[in-house]
Amino acid sequence: MSFDDSQYEQIASYINNQMNEAEKAAFEALLKDNDELASFVETCASLESVYAENSWAIQSTASIEEIKALAAAFRAEDVQTLSETIREIQREGNQTQTSKNKKSYFYIISSAVAIAAVMTLFYFSFMQSLTATEAFDEYHNWSTLPSFVVKSDSQEKVAKAQELFKQEKYQEALTIFKQYIQESDTYNQNVHLYIGVCYLELENYHEALQTFDKLRTSNTLDNHKAYWYTALTYLKQNNAESAKKVLNALVQKPSNYNYQKAKELLKNLK
Repeated sequence: MSFDDSQYEQIASYINNQMNEAEKAAFEALLKDNDELASFVETCASLESVYAENSWAIQSTASIEEIKALAAAFRAEDVQTLSETIREIQREGNQTQTSKNKKSYFYIISSAVAIAAVMTLFYFSFMQSLTATEAFDEYHNWSTLPSFVVKSDSQEKVAKAQELFKQEKYQEALTIFKQYIQESDTYNQNVHLYIGVCYLELENYHEALQTFDKLRTSNTLDNHKAYWYTALTYLKQNNAESAKKVLNALVQKPSNYNYQKAKELLKNLK
């Protein structure tokens, strides 16, 4: 769904009842030929009843900015899919329902779209004002850390450490991971990721940052993952500014780990 400024002005004038008879007739003729526009206008008009007159009196006081914001919410995939499904049900229902039932039916389903759009709009508003602590809670996901395949006694050791990590026994896991590092002749980027996250969860941020910095400067295939986990470490410390600097470095290369999430987080972070 995409409207230009003149269409937004028409929508606002129509739902605010500011059109003269000729303008209204011309606009309603346009609605008959444009299902997408008609669905959106009907939803705008129903918001007053759906949401609450005192909270969002869009039917009588809608501004162009409010309508644009609602249209942005409509572009969300979940709302868009719901809207398309409802219009399909509408087309099928129109073949069998009486005029009175059609009106009632259309009000109910347009209200459903309105509710979905409003919820999406408020979700976007919330997501665009995340604090560093909220962002950490929202974006950290340790289940995406790599798993270890047991092929030797040493790998069995890190697999045991990984299991302890899943049980949130971070100190015990850290001890085993560090023992593995001491006994190994090669640099294992995945083990260092776990060590860094263990330090992070134990709130030893200095060691966490040093561990991720060592990963970043290593000559390994996934050294770019260090940017994301370094940013998470700063977020856990409620340090949004430092996190933003690291995220800005991450998004310089689209091939970097969690590139899209980093772009999204930069937009949402206070």
